[in-house]
Amino acid sequence: MKQYLKKHGVIIGIVTFVMVLIALVAVLFAPGRVSFVQNGVNAIARPVETGIRNLVGTLERMYTHMHNYDTLEERYEELLDRLAEYERLVRRAAEIEEENERLRALFEFASEMDHVQFIDAYVLTWDASNWASAFTIDRGSEFGINVGDPVMTERGEFIGIVRDVGRSWASIQTVLDPATRIGGQMRTGVPAVAEGNFALMHQGHLRLSYVPSGEVPLLNDMVTTSGLGGIIPAGLTIGRIIHVSMEGTGVTYYAVLEPVVDLSRLTQVFIVQRLEEPDVEDGEYE
Repeated sequence: MKQYLKKHGVIIGIVTFVMVLIALVAVLFAPGRVSFVQNGVNAIARPVETGIRNLVGTLERMYTHMHNYDTLEERYEELLDRLAEYERLVRRAAEIEEENERLRALFEFASEMDHVQFIDAYVLTWDASNWASAFTIDRGSEFGINVGDPVMTERGEFIGIVRDVGRSWASIQTVLDPATRIGGQMRTGVPAVAEGNFALMHQGHLRLSYVPSGEVPLLNDMVTTSGLGGIIPAGLTIGRIIHVSMEGTGVTYYAVLEPVVDLSRLTQVFIVQRLEEPDVEDGEYE
């Protein structure tokens, strides 16, 4: 027996190992059983699968967030556009209200003036020259504007005269311009000449000259247009006296005037035109 086992032991061992292996495989791969290989695969695959699912969920949430962000951004841009439109309407309403106020003031002032008409215009640009004080308006000869026509505010504050005229524009020489000379009168009715002065122009002032001998201008008095010459109506306010001094002759006085209107803030002006007075015959208008 010992010799038999010694002689055939290797073969018997191999056969036994194979039979045990077959039995083990049969058990492992029997229906309803999960092999250790499958367990190993599942142990590795399950965390990977979980990670993939989490990544997919994260990507889905990111996509949803980005989509919502784009929607919110589009809504935000739309609201900005609507806000800009509302602001434009509010500004326009304020402009209309201001214009209505100017027209009401003009109506009140014009009710005291006879045989004149007014042409409204808006300021386009200012003259860039340091040697003049002038601006351009958006009305011209097609509206009947002529060189020399006086220009005022809605409250009868004198601004200047028309210097040049084009078909759809006109240049206004302001009361500060050194070339301006107009007949004025003080509150007492004393006549004088309001004229631009180069040095005073840069200070926003003008000069009241040719005050009659013996007359002394009074501080804070208003100077108005005299109406002499028939072109500029009487009663337009030129400015307020802020300084009085003796002329170089030592005989008469001159004054410095400050315009009652801030020329730099002008937006709308009115050109004044005299109408021909109707002929009267036998007490009736023809």
